[in-house]
Amino acid sequence: MKLITALLFYFFINSIHLSAHELWLEAKEYDLRRDDKIIINIKVGQDLVGESYPFLNHETEKLLLQSSTILKPLKQNDGDYPAIQQMPDEKGMQYIYYQSNKEFLKYKDYKTFLEFVDEYHLTYNQKDKNIPKEIYQRFAKTIVKYDNSNFFKPNNNLEFEIINENDPFMNNESQIKIFLNNKPFSNKTFIVFFRNDNVFEKKEYKTNKSGFAKINTSKKGLYLISAVNLETLNFIEQFRFKADYYSKWASLTFKKY
Repeated sequence: MKLITALLFYFFINSIHLSAHELWLEAKEYDLRRDDKIIINIKVGQDLVGESYPFLNHETEKLLLQSSTILKPLKQNDGDYPAIQQMPDEKGMQYIYYQSNKEFLKYKDYKTFLEFVDEYHLTYNQKDKNIPKEIYQRFAKTIVKYDNSNFFKPNNNLEFEIINENDPFMNNESQIKIFLNNKPFSNKTFIVFFRNDNVFEKKEYKTNKSGFAKINTSKKGLYLISAVNLETLNFIEQFRFKADYYSKWASLTFKKY
């Protein structure tokens, strides 16, 4: 019990330190066979290199699994490591969704904040040079294949979500749509990270007015699609959250073999 408490404390401290970086779901295997378990790590870091964290109920607002006929909430135990461990209910593509609770962040300096907004071409208050304080929330999703399953287009299950329009495992050009509060994430920059044993790549893309984009997924390896929305809080929200901004981070991961 003492060991579990110490581990949770370690991960909690480090999650605060890494809070401004990407969060994504990374499966142990993306091509499952019959009787295989879905095993997924919650990872935080940069450039697809990061730490794996245990499941913590107090940090989690929503955890879902969707297959072709089932959408259900998942329950995990505090301290589960890997964070998500689940048997599929049926054959087919499996979409796993993780939505964090809101967390508070104060940037260490103004330069770090500028690096963040510049990377994603975000709009912010350029007149205010004080070190910003922010509320942030994560909306992460990953896809695994189970028993040579056929692709199906998932529902929109998160406030901020990247949705596949075609099978990312089979196509060299993946088609996606991004939605924020059920509306297209229109004309916005997002980033695709790619990594395999020999190569790391990072490339900017932009959605059209419908929130649609095509992505080059011709190489074998792990893909992370990351989109960020930054909202300047109004006076009432600033007083409520003791923050200047509210950022939402959407991520989608899959791996081609």
